[in-house]
Amino acid sequence: MDLNCFCFFISGEAKEVFPGSLLWERPLSGENPLSLSGIHSEQTTKDTRITIGDYLVASARFLSKNDFLILKSGLNIVSNICVQTNQISNIAIFLEKHGAFYHPLKIQVVFHGNCTGSFVLNGAVSKPGLSLIGNEYQLIASLNKSHSKSYLPKAFGVDFIKTDKGRIGFFLGEWFEGFKEFHVTKDQGEKQIVIWESDGTCHYISQTSALPIYKEISRILTYYYDIETFKQIFSWHHAAGDFIVRPEQGKIHVRLITIRGYGCLTPFHIEEKDKKVHILPALLFFFLTLTLRMRLDRFNGTGKTAILGKQVLNSTIEGFLFALDEKSSAYDFGDLRSGFIEFFQQFNLEQIIDLLENLLESCHPDSSETTVIKANIESHGQFLYSIFKNS
Repeated sequence: MDLNCFCFFISGEAKEVFPGSLLWERPLSGENPLSLSGIHSEQTTKDTRITIGDYLVASARFLSKNDFLILKSGLNIVSNICVQTNQISNIAIFLEKHGAFYHPLKIQVVFHGNCTGSFVLNGAVSKPGLSLIGNEYQLIASLNKSHSKSYLPKAFGVDFIKTDKGRIGFFLGEWFEGFKEFHVTKDQGEKQIVIWESDGTCHYISQTSALPIYKEISRILTYYYDIETFKQIFSWHHAAGDFIVRPEQGKIHVRLITIRGYGCLTPFHIEEKDKKVHILPALLFFFLTLTLRMRLDRFNGTGKTAILGKQVLNSTIEGFLFALDEKSSAYDFGDLRSGFIEFFQQFNLEQIIDLLENLLESCHPDSSETTVIKANIESHGQFLYSIFKNS
């Protein structure tokens, strides 16, 4: 394959990475998985694991396959220009980070001499990642098609590249320009929210200033919740960087960049004759799960489990109820906001806490999260109960 139009970079490294260079030969993942902070660690033995170079070459093969078909499809959509192969002059590939399932790459394309287009290329080499990537591509494409508004990236194509070290799966998606990952952190012993800038610097804001972020996340997840089938996006996690943000002139824009699953998580059977009977119980199940997961993160994304302050619950409720108002006009079930509030108010405090504890058992979070949730579940339930009691 001709690599002349490609150039390769690793985020945090100033210079281009070439075949044969030290970084090119580093293992991409394995017993000593790379992280951006540990990318210079020494490799002492030759092995057959996929290297950074293997991965970058495979990404170039994916992009150039079938005369750049998938890439040109993406360029045509994002630029609204019909791009021909001979108009693509340069493709820069940046290895951005290493996640639990994917190793995302940023793709920057120069075409027509001076036009540029940016994409994300998610790639998977592990068995869990390979089993997820095709399904995720289909889920994103399906939800983008079925919803009038989208908070997900456009998906342009998926394929698998065979190498002598195994298969690598890729799908090309929209790059959300200016959006950043965020996490809870500790600064001088106080919890704050850190927004990571693309140049490696950090922007710190208080939990109070970050409340609009959590309100918008709650609204987006409720927007994608299906009132009739009880299907929802799951599982999502702040620690995984699933949501990204872009502050702009006093307003917070939020996007969801991944979907690991979309289905019904409630114990209710969906039958037309009693669908209305289960709408509010299923919605309560979704809401309580939402409130628990909204408060969970890991310090700086990879540290110990952290739980956000209870003020996040007010924002979660606001986003949830706002989305119910939007859904009331789309479904023939009356005023969903009022109906849900009245339904919630039928439960006493002990029942709310029991429901939360049952949810904790059924959701199977990891042990560190379970410990944190159990320590806060009673106060969590009391806070929810007091909010709805005074509604």
